[in-house]
Amino acid sequence: MAAYTPKYSRKPSGRKGIGRFIPWIPLQRIKKSSTVANPQAGLVGGRQEKQARRLSRTGLPAFVLCVLVGTGGWFSYRLLVASNIFRLTEISVIGNRSVRDRQIVEATGLTQGTNLLGFDVATAETKAQALSWVDQLDIQIAWPSRVVINVREHQPLALVTLEGDKGRQLHYIDKDGTVFAQVIPGQDIDFPVITGRLADSGLEGDQIAVGTPAAGALRFLQLAARGNAILPVQAVSEVHVDPELGLIVYLVDRPFPIYMGENRIRTKYYRLVKILERLYRKKQIEGIKEIRMDYTENKVLVAMLQPGR
Repeated sequence: MAAYTPKYSRKPSGRKGIGRFIPWIPLQRIKKSSTVANPQAGLVGGRQEKQARRLSRTGLPAFVLCVLVGTGGWFSYRLLVASNIFRLTEISVIGNRSVRDRQIVEATGLTQGTNLLGFDVATAETKAQALSWVDQLDIQIAWPSRVVINVREHQPLALVTLEGDKGRQLHYIDKDGTVFAQVIPGQDIDFPVITGRLADSGLEGDQIAVGTPAAGALRFLQLAARGNAILPVQAVSEVHVDPELGLIVYLVDRPFPIYMGENRIRTKYYRLVKILERLYRKKQIEGIKEIRMDYTENKVLVAMLQPGR
């Protein structure tokens, strides 16, 4: 009798225990995922890293080049400073009349042989402008070795008497109301004199303050300096500043006072010009005792000497 063989039979799996009853499932090797949580961040990070590498490749040579150029420039500058190419050989001073060339040059600190590459123009101009007669000064370098100094001096408009260490002394004052220099014997004094207690009338230090009685005296002289034929500034001898009466004007060739008051100086000046022109034309100027421009708002008092006096 032949042995019975089942139609479906399983080959031994070779597994032992419970594993014999679990179906066999083929296992595949699973690769680890390399995905990034934020793809955009990864892209930006990559770009930045590439840019950093690129800068590192180009930045170092550029830095080295800058150092070489700077070092070369410094050595070149030192060579030029030590050379004679830019050493001062000629100085020209233009525009000065009252201040000597030598005074101006010494004030700037310039000397023959000064190397102009290291010369501080701004500092030299400041020092030279401290000279009493110098109003403005400009230094121009004509390379390689010449300097031109342009000077604008103060122009005196009048004289003022101020208290000093040696008593009352005359000083020059310009059209802007700046007292700029003491009068030295031998200098020109053919100017009107502003008198009175100017320290109490608007003179603050070396400057006349705007809107003060002293500023009124300055205004009168400014108008006269325009060159009016009847009343030029050369015809004015003195402008006295009185704390109560205001301005009192005296002419060079006439002894009588002209009372101007304190305000409306421009209007009163031109009105005075018309009055003087009429008096000169009628030959009545010799008989004047005084002229009061402050008599009333719109009236002028011309007082005549009594006959026989």
